[in-house]
Amino acid sequence: MSKSIISVFGATGQQGGSVVGELLKVGNFKVRALTRNPDSEVAKKLKEKGVEVVKCDDSDSKEAIQEALKNSYGIFSVTFPFGKNESEDEIGKKVADAALGAGVKHFVFSGLAPCNEISNGRYDVPHFDNKHKVEMYARQLSKENPSFVSSFVYAPFYYQNFKTYFQPKKSNENGNENYSISLPSDPTGKPLDMGDIENIGSIVSEIFSNQSKYSGVVVPFSGDALTGPEIANTFSKVTGKTVTFNFIPPSVYRTFGFPGADEMASMFEYYNEFGAFNDLDKSIASKITKLTSLEEYLKKSQFKLE
Repeated sequence: MSKSIISVFGATGQQGGSVVGELLKVGNFKVRALTRNPDSEVAKKLKEKGVEVVKCDDSDSKEAIQEALKNSYGIFSVTFPFGKNESEDEIGKKVADAALGAGVKHFVFSGLAPCNEISNGRYDVPHFDNKHKVEMYARQLSKENPSFVSSFVYAPFYYQNFKTYFQPKKSNENGNENYSISLPSDPTGKPLDMGDIENIGSIVSEIFSNQSKYSGVVVPFSGDALTGPEIANTFSKVTGKTVTFNFIPPSVYRTFGFPGADEMASMFEYYNEFGAFNDLDKSIASKITKLTSLEEYLKKSQFKLE
């Protein structure tokens, strides 16, 4: 008996790549990687592992996406807020429609909380709210089409961000080598939910393997929830370096002027007051897989302060 196909959007990226890797490891499904560039080095390596690689991007037409999804039992969809001509919610809804049209049975979407709704309109974070619009649309499709099951996974602030956007900065004071981590995460507010994006693969694999159990379910995951000073202390413990925390008020962060600064500031205002997942059950994910703590991630990745 042939294995059912799971098609994965963003298969060469962080979330999709983790999902592909775990599905291959578990071996319950055949994996189809959807990518805009099937000739990339990452895509070639996937082919070598037996993955079916198909040229498809969620900015393609609904008809093209539907064709790429044919014969798929399930799909994992992750959307990105920047660099497309359509809005994120339009893209997500189009993918859901294409999945339904292709006869997909299980739609798993990487979503986020509705910040605007939860905060009664005080915090506008489009890349959260647009994802939630896709979730609500998929739920409606599932209600109207019972054979089309939808499930959702919510990722937290990635530990991997400490290697890019929020990399610790080096300073030399009185001849001493010190580092600081600057974040708009208020030490007096909610601890910052964080996680290793590699954990998402195990969660999504479990969701696909137990469709009825996770029908309509949101699975948020968080490997650690720490204040800024606790984050800095963890870095100090693992690296042996002096690392301090520098709180940048969101109102100040908003003035930095780079693309997305205003939205990022609003996101942290939301995090500081409500946390990443508000009242959602974070224990679901920890029952599925061992979630990586910040300390474990820093050790595993051999994080270097430079």
